[in-house]
Amino acid sequence: MFTHFLLTDQESDSVSSALEVMILAPMVIAMRVPNVMYELATPWHASGGRRGGEGEKAVIEKTAVMVESFGVVHAEMLNTWTEMTTSAMRGELPNVAKVSRSMQDISDAGLAPVAKRVRANYKRLKNRAA
Repeated sequence: MFTHFLLTDQESDSVSSALEVMILAPMVIAMRVPNVMYELATPWHASGGRRGGEGEKAVIEKTAVMVESFGVVHAEMLNTWTEMTTSAMRGELPNVAKVSRSMQDISDAGLAPVAKRVRANYKRLKNRAA
């Protein structure tokens, strides 16, 4: 399929994460929706008769990744705030490139847990379908 788009270049880590999420998230959704629809249509057959299948896994996973992402973003924002405050206390003027890099670091930090889960789901669902 599109596995050749999985980038692992060290220099473009944030670009690869964003690109992977943009490419793999719709594919994961496309692979997951038939399973969820089957669970909704036949709840007595889904997951071998036990409760919780792909739908429940999706909901639990989304909640966990959002909490993790919020935590990482808040930590990165605190780090950025601390750096900017200490540089202001030293009398330095804000550097546009540094502020821009800080904002990029914050968005990359928030995207990293999502990209990790999307990659894992894609591999799991791809192997399950094969």
